[in-house]
Amino acid sequence: MEVKHQGSTLVMPEKRTSRKIPLNIFDRKASELHICVLFVYDNPGTSPNSGIILGLSKALSYYPQLAGHLSGGHIVIDDNSGVPVFETTVARKLEDFLPLEPCPSLCDLHPPPAASNPMLMVQLNRFECGGLVIGICASHWMADGQSMSNFFLSWSQLVRSPEMELEHPPVHDQEFFLVPRNPPVCSYPHERIEFSDAPLVGDNGDVNTMDNLIVNYSWEFISELKERASSATATRPAVLKPSTFACLLSHVWRKVSIARGLRDDEVTRLRLLVNGRPRLGIPSEYFGNLVLDAYPSTRVKELLK
Repeated sequence: MEVKHQGSTLVMPEKRTSRKIPLNIFDRKASELHICVLFVYDNPGTSPNSGIILGLSKALSYYPQLAGHLSGGHIVIDDNSGVPVFETTVARKLEDFLPLEPCPSLCDLHPPPAASNPMLMVQLNRFECGGLVIGICASHWMADGQSMSNFFLSWSQLVRSPEMELEHPPVHDQEFFLVPRNPPVCSYPHERIEFSDAPLVGDNGDVNTMDNLIVNYSWEFISELKERASSATATRPAVLKPSTFACLLSHVWRKVSIARGLRDDEVTRLRLLVNGRPRLGIPSEYFGNLVLDAYPSTRVKELLK
């Protein structure tokens, strides 16, 4: 795949503002990296680049953090802030590459690295058939998956209807959940906690040689899992309306524990990322990081009942 760069521009918010936004505890907990995503549109009737850029400018007025850059633990937004947008062409039909399979050439569809540490970068890749692949590169220190999904939805709405007002604009106020307790309360006995390394089971191998594995479960299999989970046995109570996620997670957890050859008395645990918004009573439109960690654990013999 030969990707030819046609030019670049710095897209600024339609309504400019200047501010410094400190990274909060949830932002700093997120991984210090950029998340790269490709959006593929094989319909030749997609909006022209100019319309996509106009929609982005309007969306940035609602999401000014995306136009900023990281400096000293703050997202800095000033009169010169903007999102670098690169425009490219590919002299092939998009259908020649679909479905996109992971390969080094896909990196050319993403924005090139930037020394200025921008929060967001965009690359618009046009194919000769009119198809479009949008490469996105966004800092995880700025927002989590739900926040970016809300932004992409807002951006697409403003591309289609540039004069509209967003029905569900983002919420930026952090004071309703980051205000410290008054008076301060220490609710966790940190001074009496000792951390120890858990023993590793077997050889983890070389992470550079790991292969991705995609497993497709049929609806019939999932329905069977749900039926088994909702039926009580002599050793296990019934689960009321088990979710698809819980059933599949439990199934994979059991199979991985068996494959690792864990002893019955060993404790096995998972690390789950949980959306904190509904659990803390925070609007789903809140823009930022609000992902909590959950660590369910059990003994192997209980898991394999």
